[in-house]
Amino acid sequence: MFGVPALLLGLAEGAFRLAGYGHPTSFFVASPHHEGALIENRKFAWRFLPPTLARASQPTLIRREKAPGTIRVFVFGESAVEGDPEPAFGMPRLLEVLLEGRFPGRDFEVVNAAVTAINSHAILPIARECAGLDGDFWVLYIGHNEVMGPFGAGTVFGQKTPPLAALRLGLGLKQLRLGQWIASLINSTEGADGTKWKGMGMFLDQQLRATDPQLNWVYASYKKNLLDILAAGRRAGVRILISSAASNLRDSAPFASLDAGKSESAVGQFQMARSLDLAGKTGEARRHYIRARDLDALRFRADSKLNAITQALGQAESDSGTYIDAQAALDEQSPSGIAGRETFYEHVHFTFEGNHRLATLFAKGIALQLASGGDKPGGPWLTADECAVRLAYTDWDRAVVLASIIRRLQQPPFNHRFNSDEALGQLQAESQLVAKRLDRSAALAVYDNALKVRPNDWRMQQRRGLLLSSAGRHNEGVDSLKRAVQATSWSRILHYQLGAMQNKARQFDDAAVSLGRALELQPDFPEAAAELARANAGIQYRLGEKEKADGNTAGALGHYTRATQLDAGFAEAHFQIGVCRVETGRIAEATASFERAVALKPNLP
Repeated sequence: MFGVPALLLGLAEGAFRLAGYGHPTSFFVASPHHEGALIENRKFAWRFLPPTLARASQPTLIRREKAPGTIRVFVFGESAVEGDPEPAFGMPRLLEVLLEGRFPGRDFEVVNAAVTAINSHAILPIARECAGLDGDFWVLYIGHNEVMGPFGAGTVFGQKTPPLAALRLGLGLKQLRLGQWIASLINSTEGADGTKWKGMGMFLDQQLRATDPQLNWVYASYKKNLLDILAAGRRAGVRILISSAASNLRDSAPFASLDAGKSESAVGQFQMARSLDLAGKTGEARRHYIRARDLDALRFRADSKLNAITQALGQAESDSGTYIDAQAALDEQSPSGIAGRETFYEHVHFTFEGNHRLATLFAKGIALQLASGGDKPGGPWLTADECAVRLAYTDWDRAVVLASIIRRLQQPPFNHRFNSDEALGQLQAESQLVAKRLDRSAALAVYDNALKVRPNDWRMQQRRGLLLSSAGRHNEGVDSLKRAVQATSWSRILHYQLGAMQNKARQFDDAAVSLGRALELQPDFPEAAAELARANAGIQYRLGEKEKADGNTAGALGHYTRATQLDAGFAEAHFQIGVCRVETGRIAEATASFERAVALKPNLP
C-alpha cells in the first residue's frame, strides 16, 4: 500500500541529493581536514530557525573515538552556558580548567554543545547525537529560551505552540533534502528567509501574561523534551548533571510589565522586593524578586514552573543524575544573599566570576562521581583569579566584554527596564575603572605565560592576536591569529578576523585570500565582503604606488581611483588622487580630493 509513495519519495530525495541540494542536519559533521574527527555543523540550527536568524555553535573539533584515559563532558544549553558574551571565558572553558586543576594528570575534554537562541526542541536531537560519542558526563543547563525561542508562545521565529507530535514530524522531514526544499518554499512565501537578526528588541510585541494558556504548551513540551533528553543519557550510560536556569533577580528588573501601577505587576513586585532588600529582609525580598521575574511579560528568563519541571525530573534521576539548584547556590554566594550584578551582566548572561561559580557547582558534582569511582583529587579547587590566569582573562578582555555589554544595554528591551539607567551606569563606571588600570604589555605577558601551559589553545592565540592588534601591533597579531586559523581552518569567523587584521597590517594580498576563504565558507557574510573590498582597494593602491614610482602618473591615477571605488573611505587613496591631479594641472579637482582625504582622516600625514 505504501510502496509506491515510498518509492516516489526515495526517488525525489535521491534526485535532490544528486543535484547537491540541501545540507546535513546533524550537529556534527565529518571534518574534511582531520581523519576520524568531527566539527560543528554551522547549519544545524536551520531546522529550527530561518537561516538568517540561526546561530552556529562554537568552533569544535572532537575525535569520534575518545582518546584513552580522557574524561569527556558534553555541555548542553543556550547562550548563557555557551559563554555569551565571550565564549573564550564561558562556563565550559572554566569547567575544564577547574577539573584539570582538581585532578592533575587526568585529561578532560569539555565539549561546548550549547547554541545561542535554541531551546529544548533543538537540544534534544543534539543530545541524541552526542549519546553515540562516548561521553562520560552530560551537563544540562536549560530553560531560558523555552517561551521566546523556536516554537514557543513568544517566539518571532515562526510557528507558535504547534502540536508536539506534528512539530517533531515536521522537524524529522527537514532532515530530508525534499523536506528542506518544501520548507524553503514556505519560508520564501512567508518572507522569513529575509528576516535579519535585530537583537532581543525583535520581541517587544511578544508580551505574555503569566496566566496565558499558551504557556501550558510550553511547560508540557519542555517536560517531554527533557524526559527524552534524560532518557537518551541513560541509554548512553553517561552520568548527568542537570541544573535550574538561574537569573539575575536583584539587579535586572522585568523587561515588560502589564497592569502598570498595581502591586501585582512585574515592576510592582520588583519595587517591593527592592524595598524589602534595603530593609534587610532578604528572604521576603527574594520571594518578590522571583515573583517579578515570573510576571515579566517578556519571558526571556526561565520562570518558576520551568525550573520546577527541571528540578522534579532531575531529582528523579537519582541513579544516573545529579540535580543542582544553581539559582539557590548563586543566591547563597552573593554578598546580599540574592544573585545580582556580581554574577550576571544583565538578565541571564554571566560575568567571569559568575561563570566560575556556576562551573564550580558542576565541577564539584563531577568530582564526587569520579571520587566514587576511585579517582581521587590531587589538587585544590582553583579560585576565579587562578582560572583567569590559566585562561588569560586580562583587564583588556574585561574591557572588551564590558564594551559589548554596554552597547547591548543601550538597546531594547534592556533600556526599557525599570532600573535601566542604574544597571548601565554601574557597568560604565566599572568600564572606566578597568580602562584606567589597563596595561596591554602586562596583559600580553599573561597570554604568553598561559600559552606555555596550553600551547594548543586556539582561542588563546585568537585573543592574543586581537590584543596585539588593539595595541597597533598588527603584524604580530596576524602571526598569532594565523596559528588560531590553522587549528580551526573550517571557521569562517577566524578567516574573517585574520583577513581584517591583515588589512590593518597592509598585507592586502594575504587579506584577499583570507577573506575569500571566509566567503567561500559563508557566501552571505557582509562584513567579510566589505573587508574584501578594502583588501582589493589596498591592492589597487599598491599598484598605483608602483606606477607612480615608475613615473606613470596616469596609470597611478587609474589605480588610486579604482581603490576609492572599492573603498570610498580610503583616505590615503583620495590624497594620492589629489597628488596626481596636481601633477597634471587639475588643481580644483585636486583640492576636492585633498579635502575628502582630510575629512576622512584629519591626522593624515
